[in-house]
Amino acid sequence: MRLISFGVHRWFDQITGLTTFSYRLIFTVTQALKDSRFVLHATGKFRRFWLVHFRKRYVQSQLLARGGVCRQCGACCKLVFTCPMLTRKGLCLVYGTSRPQACKVFPIDQQDIDEVKLCGVQCGYCFNDEKPNCSF
Repeated sequence: MRLISFGVHRWFDQITGLTTFSYRLIFTVTQALKDSRFVLHATGKFRRFWLVHFRKRYVQSQLLARGGVCRQCGACCKLVFTCPMLTRKGLCLVYGTSRPQACKVFPIDQQDIDEVKLCGVQCGYCFNDEKPNCSF
């Protein structure tokens, strides 16, 4: 009887250890993804797509609140992947002709400016609450 009890306890300890390991692994991966720039930029790209195509009034109101000019630094073109229309000099081939709508209205709000700032670049645009850094 003692052997069976010992075996059950050992099995239970292994299950507990496996559960703890699984929890730590999932927690670590979740934290890494949460802190990942790729996930942040991919989420931002999806958010901008959603806003441009399904929240047009919000985009229009934000464009009225936006000031400044595009510096054509190309940082917004490299958020998740480098845009195929970006030249080696960092200029857009289709800037004046056929840019996608999400590119035309970038940045939509302060979140977009903060996202570009994570790349180490200062966007030429700003919103009403940042008047000192922007020329309205």
